[in-house]
Amino acid sequence: MELADSGDLSEIFERTEEMALLAHVLASAGQGEGGVVLVNAGPGVGRTALLDAFLRKATESGARVCAAAGSSAETEAEFGVVGQLFPPNGPLGAGFRLARAIGSRDADPGLDADRLFGTLCQELRRRPTVIAVDDAQLADAASLRFLRYLLRRLRTAPVMMVLTEPTGPDALPPSFQAELLRHPQCRRLGLLPLSRDGVTQVLAGQVDSDRVPRLAADFHAISGGNPLLVHALLADHRAAHRLSPVPSGPPISSVPSDPSDASVPSDPSVSSVPSASSASAPSAPSGSSVPAAAPAASAAFAKAALAWAYRDEPVLFDVACGFAVLGESATPARVACLVDRGADAVDQVMTALDTAGLLDGGTFRSALVGKALLEHVDVETRAELRRRAARLLHGDGAPATVVARHLLAAPVAEPWAGRTLLAAAEKAMQEGREELSLDCLRLAGQSATTEQERAAVVMARVKIGWEIDPRLVSPWLDELVAALRRGDLRSGDAAWIVKHLAWQDRFPEAVESLAALAAAGDAGEPGVEAELHFVRHWLRHSCPPLEASVPGPSNPTRPRTPRLRRVSPASYAGEVLGKVLTEGPDDHTVAMAEEILRGCRYSETVVEALEAALLALVYAGRPDRAVFWCDGLLQQAGTRSTGTSVAILSGIRAEIALRQGALPAAEQYARSALSAISLPGWGVAVGSPLAALVHSTTASGMSGVAGAWLNQAVPDGMFRTRHGLLYTHARGHYHLAVDRPAAALDDFLTCGGLAKEWGMDVPTFLPWRTSAAQAQLALGNPGQARALVREQLARPGGSTPRARGVALRLLAATGEPGRRPALLRESVNLLESCGDQVELLRALADRCQALDHVGAPAKARMTARHARNVADACGGDALFRKLFRDEVPGREGESEGLTGEEQGSASLTAAERRVTALAALGHSNREIGRKLFITKSTVEQHLTRVYRKLGVRNRADLGDLLAGTNLGAGTPALAMASSAVAG
Repeated sequence: MELADSGDLSEIFERTEEMALLAHVLASAGQGEGGVVLVNAGPGVGRTALLDAFLRKATESGARVCAAAGSSAETEAEFGVVGQLFPPNGPLGAGFRLARAIGSRDADPGLDADRLFGTLCQELRRRPTVIAVDDAQLADAASLRFLRYLLRRLRTAPVMMVLTEPTGPDALPPSFQAELLRHPQCRRLGLLPLSRDGVTQVLAGQVDSDRVPRLAADFHAISGGNPLLVHALLADHRAAHRLSPVPSGPPISSVPSDPSDASVPSDPSVSSVPSASSASAPSAPSGSSVPAAAPAASAAFAKAALAWAYRDEPVLFDVACGFAVLGESATPARVACLVDRGADAVDQVMTALDTAGLLDGGTFRSALVGKALLEHVDVETRAELRRRAARLLHGDGAPATVVARHLLAAPVAEPWAGRTLLAAAEKAMQEGREELSLDCLRLAGQSATTEQERAAVVMARVKIGWEIDPRLVSPWLDELVAALRRGDLRSGDAAWIVKHLAWQDRFPEAVESLAALAAAGDAGEPGVEAELHFVRHWLRHSCPPLEASVPGPSNPTRPRTPRLRRVSPASYAGEVLGKVLTEGPDDHTVAMAEEILRGCRYSETVVEALEAALLALVYAGRPDRAVFWCDGLLQQAGTRSTGTSVAILSGIRAEIALRQGALPAAEQYARSALSAISLPGWGVAVGSPLAALVHSTTASGMSGVAGAWLNQAVPDGMFRTRHGLLYTHARGHYHLAVDRPAAALDDFLTCGGLAKEWGMDVPTFLPWRTSAAQAQLALGNPGQARALVREQLARPGGSTPRARGVALRLLAATGEPGRRPALLRESVNLLESCGDQVELLRALADRCQALDHVGAPAKARMTARHARNVADACGGDALFRKLFRDEVPGREGESEGLTGEEQGSASLTAAERRVTALAALGHSNREIGRKLFITKSTVEQHLTRVYRKLGVRNRADLGDLLAGTNLGAGTPALAMASSAVAG
C-alpha cells in the first residue's frame, strides 16, 4: 500500500528519506512481508515527532495503528505497554490476553495461547497493521518479552513494528537488540540534527524573509541544528519581537511531541538565563557567533534544554550535569570521576549528545544548556559537584583560574585552595579579567586563617590593585608595613612594598622598609636577592635619593663579594637602564634592551621590566626602535584602555613621540596615559606623562593648555624622582615660550644640579644644558650659552645625532653670522637622521634666517619650503607659523588670503605683529631682535612692511596710531602676540 501524499509531509523538515523508508516497510507489510524499524536518535532530535507524523500518514492510508509509549512511571506495571497496544475490550483484545497467557515463558505458550495467537493473527490479517512503541526502552519487562514473542512469529503477517529508543546507555537491552538483529526485515534509522538549510526551512514563514538567512546561521550555531532547541529559540525570538503566533496551530515538525515537553516545571530562575544572543558556538562562522536578532529572554530555550534532560534517563542527566559543571575542562574520564559513572556510560552519553548537536568538541555547544541544567539541580548537590570538580581539576594540574571558578561557587577548606585562589587572581589580572581577580582575592581573604596567609592575601591585593589603579592600594600599605615589621611577609614580597611606598610618596616608610629588608636574615637567598636587586635598580633610576640613603650591596660603604645570582628580566632591564642613565648610550646597551624586549610579552612580564627596557632605548637615542617595541606591546594589550600597565606604556609612547617631534601623537598618548588611571594613582610618576603633555602642547603653540596642566597639583616627592626632572625640564620650556627666560633658566639649572647629584647627567636623557643655553640667549648672554653648549658636546651621549644637532644649532646662534650656515647645515643633517621633526624645524628656521643674512634668498626660500613639508608631517603648523611667517624677505608663500598690498592690521603676519607690539611699546630695533632671536636687519624689514600695510611713515606714526589701543583687540593672533610680549 502507499501512504497518502499531502502537503503536511513537507512540514517534517529534512526527514524525507526516513519517511520514505517507513512507507516502504509499511507497503511491504501490506504484501504479507512483516518488518520492523528501530528509530534511534539523540535527545531533542525528534524521534517521537517522526513517529507521530508517520502514524498519522499510516492512518490516513487505511492502516490500523496500535501505538504505545514507554514511561519510567510504568516500568513496574506489568503488561502496561501491551495494554496500550491491545486494549482488553478492543478488537485486538486477544493480544492482551495472549500476553498474559504466555506470562514469563518464552516458549510453548500452551494450547490456550495458541488459540489466542490464532485469533490475533486472524484479526491482524484483515488489514495492514502498525505496532508502534515510543521509548521502548522504558517498557515493562513483561511487555518487552511479549514484543520479542511477536517479532519471532509475525514475520509473514501484514504487520509492521516501529520502535524508538534514545542513543546512549539507556537504549533497549542487549537481549532485545539481539532479537532485532535476527529479524530479516529489520531496519535501523538514525536521526541527525538539522542542517543550516533545515533551520532555514523551519524559520521560513515564521519570521520576516529578510531576517531568515542571518537568524538561520545564528540559531544553527547555538543549537547545532537540534530541532527542539531551534524551535525554542524561534519562540523566544518571536516573543521578544512581539510577532503574532502562527494562526493554524503548531505545525507537524521535527520537534519532539512526547508528554515530557509539557511536564517540564516552570521555574522563576529560568528567566534569569542569559539570552541566546549571548551564547557563542565554536563552530559558528566568523561574525555570526552572536545572533543579531536573538531574543532578549530565553525562557523557552531553558525549558527546552531541560525537556530532553528529564526524560527518565538518569545516566543521561547525571553525565550531562557533569559536562555542564566541568565546561571546557570536561573529558570522558573527568566526567566519569565527577558523577561516579562508568567510562563506557559516559562515552555513550557523549555520543548521544554529539549526534543530537548538543556537544561540540566535548563541551556544550551553548553555555545556556548547561546553565539551565544546573539551575534545576538542588543547591547542595550542585555545591558538592563544584567541590568535587575543584579537587579533581586541582589534582589534574588544571589552570588556577579554572579551578578557582569552582571554588568561588563552592569553597573548599583545604590548604591548597588559598594558594590556588591567589594564583588565579594574578593570572586573571594578567588576562584583563579584573572582576574574577577581585572575586578570588575576596574569597582567599575570607579563608585565610594565619597572619602569614592574611599578609599574603593583602600582598596579592596590592599587586593586583596596583595594576588596576595604584590609588586602590593605599588602604592596604599600612597593613603590609605592619606585617613586614612582624616578620609575617616573605622578603621577596616585601621588596615590592618599598616600590609601592615610594610610588605613593611615602619615602620615610620606604627607607625604613628597605633598610629592614637589607638587614633581614633571608636577604641572601637567591629568590629574595633577585627581588631586592631589581627593586634597588628601580629605585636608583626612579627615586635616586631614596636608594642612596640606605646602605646595601649597591652602596660603596658595603663591600661586594662576586657570586652567581639569579637575574630576572626585570632586574636585567633595570641594570641596562641604569647603565644608560649613568654612562650614556652605546650599541651594547641598545642590543641588550632589545634582547630583553624580544623575550617579553605584555601579559607575561611585569610592566617594570618593559618600562626599563623601553626607556633604555629612548634614552640611548633610539626612539625608532623603542616605538617598534612599544607599539607591539600596546597592540598586545588589545582593547584595554585602562590599567597601570597601559598607562605606563602610553606615557612612554608619548615620550617617544615627543623625541620624534610628532607633537599631536605625543599629546594624544600623554592624555591616554593620564586617563588610563586616576591622577592620584600616578603618584610620583605623574611627572613623566605631564612632562610629555606640557612639552608637546607648548611646542604646538597651546601655551594656555600647557599652563593649565602645570597648575595641576602634584606630589611633593615627585621632585625627588626622575619624573620630577622631566616635569621641571618641560616647565622650563613653557617659561621660555611665554617669554619668562629667567624662570626657565632657573628650572633648567635646577634640573642640571639634581642630574649631577644623582649621577644621571646624560644629554640623551635630559639635555638641560642646551635648554639652559636657549634661556641664556633669550637673556642676552651668548657667552654663557656657548659655554653650556660646548660642555654638553663633551658629555657622554653628547655626540648622538639629536643631542649634537640641537647643540650645533645653538652654537651657531652664539657665533659669527658668517659661520652660521655651515653649522646649521650640519645640524639639519643630524636632526634629519635622528627623526626629531620639531628640532629639525627649528634648525631649518635658523638656517633660513642665516642664509638670508648672508645674501642667499633663493636658498633661504628652499629651506623654508623644506620646513613647510616637515611641519606638515609632524603637525607643527603653529610652530612653523611662529618661526617662519615672513621671517625671510621676499619669500614665496605669503599668508593665506593675503596679497602683497593688502591694507590694515588684519593683513599683518604673526612675525610682523610681534615686531609691531614691541615697537609700539618703545623697544629699539636691537632690543626687538634680541627678544625675538632675529637680526636687526630683519626687524627693519618687518617694520617697513608694517608701515606700508598700516599706512604710516615711521615709528612715531606707528606709536600715534596704536596709542591708547589694546594691542590684542585686532585679531586673535595679535592678541596672542601682545599677551606673550606682556608676559
